[in-house]
Order: sequence, then C-alpha cells, then structure tokens
Amino acid sequence: MDILRTHPMVIIGGILQENPFFVPPEEFLRELRSRNGGRPV
Repeated sequence: MDILRTHPMVIIGGILQENPFFVPPEEFLRELRSRNGGRPV
C-alpha cells in the first residue's frame, strides 16, 4: 500500500488516472518516521 501512496498517477483498468491514495512526499516521510519511532528512514 505504501508504494501506491507514493505515485500521483496510477493505471487502473488500462486507464491513467489521478491516484486517490497519493500522499505528498513530506507527509509520507513524516508518517514513516513516526512508525519507526522517529528514526531516519
């Protein structure tokens, strides 16, 4: 799921679409750090 969240566009059913699960890089990295107890990712 994390991989899907890092791409702004996805191909679903052969059609290129905006990814509804996309998370901006800063927010994604902040979430990863919080999961790792603040350790660098």
